[in-house]
Amino acid sequence: MIENNYALEPNNMEIVFRRKGTLTSRKLQEYIPVMILTNMSVFLLATVDGLVAGNMISGKALAAINIFFPAMVIISVISALVASGCATSMATCMGRNDVEAIRRTKKAVKIVMISAALFTAIVQFPIMYAVIHSYDLTPEVRDMAWAYSAGIMIAMPLGLISSVGSYQLQIAGKMRVLMVLSLMEGILNTLLDLMFAGAMHMGIAGIGLGTASAAFVRCVVTIVYMIKKTDIFRCQGAKAGWAEIKDVLYCGCPDAANMLMLAFQNYFVMWVILSEFGDVGGVIKGVCFFAFNVANIVILGLMGSMRPLAGLLAGAGDTRAMRILMRQCISVTVVLVGIISIVVEIFPALFYRLNGVTDIPEGGILSLRLFALYFIFAGINSLLRLYFANRKDSAAATGLTIIGNATLPVFAFALGYFLPSPFLWLGFLMTELLIFAVGECRYLWWLKKDQEVSDPSERVLYLSVRPEEAIEASRMIRRFADDNGCSARVAFRMALCMEEMVAYVVQSQKQDDVNIMIMAKFKPQEGIFCMIDDGQCIALDEDTETTRLITNNYGLMRKLAKSVEYQYVLNMNYTILRF
Repeated sequence: MIENNYALEPNNMEIVFRRKGTLTSRKLQEYIPVMILTNMSVFLLATVDGLVAGNMISGKALAAINIFFPAMVIISVISALVASGCATSMATCMGRNDVEAIRRTKKAVKIVMISAALFTAIVQFPIMYAVIHSYDLTPEVRDMAWAYSAGIMIAMPLGLISSVGSYQLQIAGKMRVLMVLSLMEGILNTLLDLMFAGAMHMGIAGIGLGTASAAFVRCVVTIVYMIKKTDIFRCQGAKAGWAEIKDVLYCGCPDAANMLMLAFQNYFVMWVILSEFGDVGGVIKGVCFFAFNVANIVILGLMGSMRPLAGLLAGAGDTRAMRILMRQCISVTVVLVGIISIVVEIFPALFYRLNGVTDIPEGGILSLRLFALYFIFAGINSLLRLYFANRKDSAAATGLTIIGNATLPVFAFALGYFLPSPFLWLGFLMTELLIFAVGECRYLWWLKKDQEVSDPSERVLYLSVRPEEAIEASRMIRRFADDNGCSARVAFRMALCMEEMVAYVVQSQKQDDVNIMIMAKFKPQEGIFCMIDDGQCIALDEDTETTRLITNNYGLMRKLAKSVEYQYVLNMNYTILRF
């Protein structure tokens, strides 16, 4: 039997009845393996150019690619702004269950995506020119950087469109499709790099061309799939105004600010590294960031798994589930990224050998070990930034990202000046610790804010219910309403609808292994009932409602509730009843 009591949270009117993270835990277990496999292919895509250059051309080619990297990151700011903003804005609209808002946001996504791709194609050349010529490079390395950039300038606008599509597939729950697309691009890029740079002896220019060709194929296949197999681009005549476009851009600001600061980080830190180590600094940086990309497989996989769930829960106003989701994701991050960090600390020379570096530069081993200390905090800070974006706290997320990341070049320069050169890599850890401290303070502020009573007449009941607990949970809803002076009529209707909805979920799935998450909000004479479950699709459409639903008593809610909003999202039933 379930517990028959409920607990009143201090200083608020939130009631918890066995609210646990079983539903979000199951969805994370479903998403995380697929997203990690997806990001393994992204990792292959991000690192294969350096691996092929280091092993098939020369160490100078590897250095040229990594010296060029800050320019790529600066241009990727536009992609991060658009892709992250589109996904977050869409996910929160889905959480609100507002069909018209979803359609307008879809239209805004198309407008912003096309405009941003054209803008990227125009501005990337002067950015690349400024970055490459700002370093004191030898003519050979500079020529290699320019040869590589030709293919990359073709790939960047295409990559932006693919990134928007990838984020949209994430929030639509199409994780396996995303995995196939990423694997396809990663494998194709590897084969083309080997063919152009190896068999056809095109050198570093061939590596850039291979990347561009793979990006083109990925972009075309992504667009075709989204048009043919999803409704992501179907706006049904909706028109997007400035409000929707502004919301997309606003939601993308934290990730864009982080990417922009990373770009300036890379530029100035690269300058510090070259000053301390000389040309071999590009080799050390390439190996260090190769190791971080291994950890980033997990970090991006967790962010991709958390993003659709966080958007849905934030849109639904379920702050308690958001907290549970954050704890679950941070725990997985600490364990998995911690394991990767330990491997780097124990076997640093292995990462040099993988990049074709047999003559490890002086200080290279210590540099990599010090650099790996920041991986865990980088993962946690990424999750915090995503949390703030979904809470529409983009200003705070953007501000702490800018302030924190701006300190990295200062830390790196100071450490390199006063200590031996390898210790400049501790600047990454110091920066992430600063961001973590500020971010944690903001997160605690949100937890406190969630406990405050914004409407004294409102009472909120949170429940996690198993099918066998439905009757007891029904009694809890009625008892809660009675104890808090809420409408007995509304409570009775909520309780009855919940029992019938749970019964239908079990019957339609033909098993009772269903996780159900409920939030009930009461006002004196009205209420809102929200239920999310991972049962089989209910398919609430008007044509089949009479013949299919009322027979199973699920249609009873149409008669008892003032309004019903339903969608099947992320392979879950999401229903809102208003009484």
